[in-house]
Amino acid sequence: MHLLLIPREGTDLFHTLFASETSREVLRFYRPQKSGCGVVIGVISLGAALSLASELRWYLRRYVALTLLEFEVGRYCTLGYARAIDHRDVDPDRPPEDRRYVVVRDGTVREVGAGGEDAVEVWALPGERISV
Repeated sequence: MHLLLIPREGTDLFHTLFASETSREVLRFYRPQKSGCGVVIGVISLGAALSLASELRWYLRRYVALTLLEFEVGRYCTLGYARAIDHRDVDPDRPPEDRRYVVVRDGTVREVGAGGEDAVEVWALPGERISV
């Protein structure tokens, strides 16, 4: 399971997270990795991902365009959907009606039609905004 942090355009999120003593302290038990679309952090469980996102909330609001949780290889959900899974409001084994597809290119997150070569499937709550 991975937490994927897609930065706002023009932000070096990896550098920003490690430039701050506060976020370094929060991330001390994790091994964040730079990826082509942002920062990927391996987590052991849904609860750990939600806890980490909560601890990094200030950084997510200020520097992150989109936060996703990869709960299966190549399948992502929004933090809102992950919270709904945690609260047992949705079934994690049953795809939602509101499945979306996004592409991250040049630091920009774009919602696209179903599928596509670079698109990833994102499970989201109805009405939840995922593109910036």
